[in-house]
Amino acid sequence: MGQQEGRNVPVIDLQRFPSQYEKPRGACEEWGCFRVLNHGISEALMAEMKAVARSLLDLPMEAKKKKKKNAVEGSGCLEPDKAYPLHESLGLWDMGSAQGVDEFCSQSNASPHQKEIMTIYREAVHELAMNMADELT
Repeated sequence: MGQQEGRNVPVIDLQRFPSQYEKPRGACEEWGCFRVLNHGISEALMAEMKAVARSLLDLPMEAKKKKKKNAVEGSGCLEPDKAYPLHESLGLWDMGSAQGVDEFCSQSNASPHQKEIMTIYREAVHELAMNMADELT
């Protein structure tokens, strides 16, 4: 994954999680993130979510530039700019929120199928986060 001064991003293996309960705190303090293995989210769902993201990024630029009235600033497809000419991204600010996913899907004109995959993925990630939080308390 990423590296900082030759060190790897910390990895939390959920098969060994109860014995590693201090590791997420240390990772967050030092790195601000960590990678999770054996999390239970299926490879198929992750592949579907990646395909949804790719299909949204592959839309013609004109379709991605369209902004909905009353859209959340920074939501939808975010095009490259002068500061980052090669960087294009999807602005989804709260993947844990059903409302955040709904707003993103509306702003980016996601199809019903794309929205369904994003919703299923959101629910899986939310459940994972809640399970990890329960283990830490």
